[in-house]
Amino acid sequence: MLGVLYTGSLGRGTADHFSDLDLELWVTNPAYDDVETTVRELLSPLGTIEWLMFTTAGESMFTTAFLGPDWQPVDLTVHRPPVESPMPAPSQVYLLKDQNQQLHQFLTTATHQTIEVSWEEARGKLEEAIGNWIYLHRKNARGDGWCALGMATESAAALYTLVAALRGVRAHSYRYVTQVLSPQEQGILAQVWPRDCSQQELRRAGRALWNWTRLIWQEAERYFGRSLLIEVDEDSLLTAIDRLYSG
Repeated sequence: MLGVLYTGSLGRGTADHFSDLDLELWVTNPAYDDVETTVRELLSPLGTIEWLMFTTAGESMFTTAFLGPDWQPVDLTVHRPPVESPMPAPSQVYLLKDQNQQLHQFLTTATHQTIEVSWEEARGKLEEAIGNWIYLHRKNARGDGWCALGMATESAAALYTLVAALRGVRAHSYRYVTQVLSPQEQGILAQVWPRDCSQQELRRAGRALWNWTRLIWQEAERYFGRSLLIEVDEDSLLTAIDRLYSG
């Protein structure tokens, strides 16, 4: 091993009993030539390998493993020596080994990766959410509840990821909700979850999703300081949706 970094919650010093282990390693060329064997050898001191998955990209091997009787998750990335991996801020990692001072150089030159959302991107995501919301109700009114259920939760997640990015947090799906949303906003989001797959419950959840969509829409316009130029006759739309269920 030429270099070892702890990343994720382990690198930030916030890991707990439920955290996975995020490790990033640089190994010699001979070790990387038989990288799958090298990975198994690196993981074996941590416990019996219960399940293992490999993905290769360029000169790096990305591994997800579950180890020992508790199936402890470990995300292990192994690089060839020349590979320069994008580095998080130094405060987000713990440097364990750096034989050639290469990782120290990577870290000192790392730039803060800001999360940027363009006006066009936000507008597109809101337009997509509105279109999906209309289709959700058409599916539900037809009796395709499972499809409507999936569309409700997927759309809510996409909108959450957008508002998290607007607030400077890179959140995949619903990570960091309590950090990103106020308690009131969390309550609005929670209403989107259908309690069952009945048409009535999905109709209720769909209306809650509209409230969530409007919230993110308003937040995006506040962020950019101008309208997203999305024109929707809300009264006409809601009336049309109601007619779907009464027809």
